[in-house]
Amino acid sequence: MSTQELLIQAASKNAELLQGLNDTAYASSAIQQSQAHLSDLDREIKDCDAQVRSLESKTKTELADHKKYAESTARRFMHRAVGKKEKFAEKVSKEEREYVEALAEENQAKSRRGEWVKNRDEARKHHAELEGINSTHRRLQAELDALYDSIFAGPTPEFPDEDQKEWALRQASDALNDAKRRHDAEAQAVQCLHDADRFMNEALRAFDDARNYSRVDMFGGGTLTDIMERRALSRAQSATDKVRMLVAQTQRLVPDIQGLGNIDIPHGHIMSDIIFDNIFTDMAQHDRIKNSQAQAQREARNLKDLLGRAQQRSEHLLQEANAALARLETSREELQQIRQDTFERVARRPTYDQAVA
Repeated sequence: MSTQELLIQAASKNAELLQGLNDTAYASSAIQQSQAHLSDLDREIKDCDAQVRSLESKTKTELADHKKYAESTARRFMHRAVGKKEKFAEKVSKEEREYVEALAEENQAKSRRGEWVKNRDEARKHHAELEGINSTHRRLQAELDALYDSIFAGPTPEFPDEDQKEWALRQASDALNDAKRRHDAEAQAVQCLHDADRFMNEALRAFDDARNYSRVDMFGGGTLTDIMERRALSRAQSATDKVRMLVAQTQRLVPDIQGLGNIDIPHGHIMSDIIFDNIFTDMAQHDRIKNSQAQAQREARNLKDLLGRAQQRSEHLLQEANAALARLETSREELQQIRQDTFERVARRPTYDQAVA
């Protein structure tokens, strides 16, 4: 069966699918508006909940004050005994009024919340309906794509313009896949460098601790100070090892990223640092710690530079991927449009049997 015969045979199905797509096309943008509306309603309800809790607390306080006077026989008797019966009645009336006002304000807030909840329920129902319509739109689009692919996929010499648009779509799809691959790799690299920066900060804090313990040790800190110093250096070693691991992982993702320089950890020696401890060995170790700390500070700056440049590349690649996606959508729309036009043109063209008749 020729392509023209296939087009004529599928013409009614094509028209049906196009009409369905046209009828449901609004759902996608409407869902975005509906979601924004639901988010606004959720915020209003959250604010109302906070207001209701505050007013409930206020009402309880006012009720307690009201009962304190209205139900207190002792207070009533004392005011009557000192000739202040009217003042007591005024106090009871004031507390009752304040309680009633607080209760009314609380009920009004609950009523407002009820209206917001009602609106949200209706909005959720409408949102679900839109999602159903949008699901129908996606299904119809998939059916139309399948219909067109069954007729036009591959070379169709009768319709060279369609072949050209089909080739453009493949090119746009390949470009998008490449852009997404490069952006995904750079985004993972950024995350690795973020983690490396966090561990580098841990290393810097550990070096600060080690340097402080070393300073104390020079002035007679003793064995305990030596042990705390070694523990801090061990933490620095662990953190810098993680930094190196993460930077190496980053380089596997993005080979162009530079590595970091060495950070030498002066662990010292148990014989000289503890057994034969003296001011000279302490000063020498203190100098080694300062040098290592300077190395770590230098590499921390380098790491932040790597992270900043990786973030810039990631943002640029994201823009490229978005642009590639836009080009793909344009190519897909152009291909679908030329296929629609081909359907209409062929459907209007008389067949051989019609021409002979």
